[in-house]
Amino acid sequence: MQFYGLHHEQSTLMPQPRCWVYLTVVAVVSSQPSLADPVAGCPAPPPKPFFEATSGETEAHADRMETHDDETVSLYGNVELRRQDQRVLADEIIYSKPKSELQARGNVTFESLDGDQFKTPELYLQLDSKTGYAESATYRLGSNDARGSAGRIRFKGEGRIQLKDVRYTTCPKSHEDWYLRLGDLKIDKNRKVGSGQNVTIKFKRVPIFYWPYLRFPISDERQSGFLMPEFGRSDQLGTELAVPYYWNIAPNFDTTITPQVLSKRGLQIRDEFRYLGRSLTGQLDFEFLEDDDETGEDRWAGHYLHSQTLGRGWSAGIDFERISDIDYLDDFGNKLSVASLTHLKQDADIGYDGNVWRFGARAIGFQTIDDTIAIADRPYDRLPQLSLSARPAVTSGKLHPELDSELVNFERDNSLTGGRLNLRPAVSLPFRNSYSFITPKLSVTHIAYDLDVSGTTEDKPDVTVPTFSLDSGLFFERPMRMRNGAFIHTLEPRLFYLKIPERDQDTLPDFDTSVPDLSFANLFRQNRFIGGDRVGDADQVTLALTTRVIGATDGIERLQVSLGQIFFFEDREVNLPAGIDTSDESDIVLTLAARLAERWYTRAALQRNQARGQTQRSNLFFQYQPAPDKIVNFGQRFDRNEFKQLDVSARWPLKPRWTVQAGTSYSLDDDRSLASHAGLEYRSCCWGIRFFATRRLNSDEEPVNSIQLQLTLNGLGEWGSAPDNPLDESVFVPTAGFGRDRPRYR
Repeated sequence: MQFYGLHHEQSTLMPQPRCWVYLTVVAVVSSQPSLADPVAGCPAPPPKPFFEATSGETEAHADRMETHDDETVSLYGNVELRRQDQRVLADEIIYSKPKSELQARGNVTFESLDGDQFKTPELYLQLDSKTGYAESATYRLGSNDARGSAGRIRFKGEGRIQLKDVRYTTCPKSHEDWYLRLGDLKIDKNRKVGSGQNVTIKFKRVPIFYWPYLRFPISDERQSGFLMPEFGRSDQLGTELAVPYYWNIAPNFDTTITPQVLSKRGLQIRDEFRYLGRSLTGQLDFEFLEDDDETGEDRWAGHYLHSQTLGRGWSAGIDFERISDIDYLDDFGNKLSVASLTHLKQDADIGYDGNVWRFGARAIGFQTIDDTIAIADRPYDRLPQLSLSARPAVTSGKLHPELDSELVNFERDNSLTGGRLNLRPAVSLPFRNSYSFITPKLSVTHIAYDLDVSGTTEDKPDVTVPTFSLDSGLFFERPMRMRNGAFIHTLEPRLFYLKIPERDQDTLPDFDTSVPDLSFANLFRQNRFIGGDRVGDADQVTLALTTRVIGATDGIERLQVSLGQIFFFEDREVNLPAGIDTSDESDIVLTLAARLAERWYTRAALQRNQARGQTQRSNLFFQYQPAPDKIVNFGQRFDRNEFKQLDVSARWPLKPRWTVQAGTSYSLDDDRSLASHAGLEYRSCCWGIRFFATRRLNSDEEPVNSIQLQLTLNGLGEWGSAPDNPLDESVFVPTAGFGRDRPRYR
């Protein structure tokens, strides 16, 4: 190795001007990286070390230098030594060129371009192997901004560090609210994982947890190891304590196995297995409790989801869910909406979706979990269900053929069973331009059965029903100016005529057919029934009007109001249950959606019976959101024959770091809350805590309470039972329909 220097002497006691020592002549060009924006209200992380890397040899700067036998160099005063991506700063460095070793003393800083930094009184380092040690050091890791101190640090090669008598935290220097005390800490940057022994977690200087061995990631990448313990309490389960273990099996496979102690039930094992392929994804969730302390029975639940693209328009999927007993969700379900579930679906399908043709084959079964539902009211299994349809592209002024077909075999215990064929060819002639449309359409529906019956009952009933419809509309628009800008105002009248002759269908079975709730969209249905067992006779016209206000520059719809009603020219003789409907008109349906101001959003729906002068159903929803973290919702639902319900929720910051949230779904008929929650959250630069309390009704209309507490240590993990509806996701939004719903969370 040759040695080059701008100024040097063999030995000198006199101070020298600052000199530059090059162990190899190099040239490096680089630019200062920009720093990430700091979190609001919190100090920005310190900048990562930046210096010009060398091309492979060693470069040094110092105020004074001495050489010994052309093998050892002593550097004094403001010493800086660089080797590739490593740099050492010190008051004094003794460097051995043959061994590529150094000893540094006095205000030593050892750092690398990946962000690691170590400060120590004394450092020994072998530059080629990147091995060495330091005593009484402080450190900062660039991979996750962790920092702390150690009694001794050993550098064990590329990316591997071992620390003894360690203090570890990811908190900013002025906000050190939590830290780990470890007897031994190993950092493997190649595997992006840290592991420690004799770990004590201190929060606000108070020990809150001890673990003989702890493994944790030092990056955002997935790593195998124990996750933070979870804890909570509920009426059904008592005190809950869980210790999840995450196993990163492969880059596209992982599983989380969670033993959970339930003080009122026993030991439950939960597992979540996930996989991902180039054209598929899936997840299997399973939980098992042996010998429930309250029931004495084994309890379990499983849910399997699979979705796969097979290529050339083909796809497949599975959605299978099952529980051990009908009380499982009441006892172990911890979501506010579980009380409204009546059936669990088991569904497997394969399908083709092309430009014109669509095909589907599926098998669907159900597990009824509400034993109060009569056998006759439970859904049929469909084993199998085959469908074929054709939808060519629509061209104005040209005939447009369509086809819908379905073949289903219906199965249900202690019930009429059999197969059903539905065929519905159709042809339409659409005309459309910028200001109008008109579409006459003719179709024929054929329904045929092959029933499993005996005796005199007909086993192969069928019916064929023609249908004619005429759908038409106009579009008018005008420019409009309001105080807050320019808009486009539209008027869109629509007329829809439907003619279906009456055909006797009283002898046909009813496998899956019902009458949907009235809505604006349902005013234009080709068949007033949903399902495949009935075609409703009709001689009727729908009159409707929609008006919109649209931003002229941004295209955002600020207001939409729709009004419509059906007028009947004949009585309807095909009904479920059998009978005759003699009314001359349907209820009036009114819908509204408005965002006239940036902070306010309104949605409403109204169904009114003009003959009786009564409102049959209504829905009203207001939302005020002046900022992303400030939101207030108010919803009202009304059904004259069913319920009156209010939904109210709010999330609002009390101070920069405090957020409060509360919500309830309240029955005015029963004068009680159906489901409610309240939460309080605190977030600092270093940690956060959430308190979340819920109250819901189970299937027996009895209240069930739960309390969850979660402590988040930034950079380490979350402690406690994560609320199923955490504060940043649990503002429920009433829907625009008329149905009676539990709160829906988004």
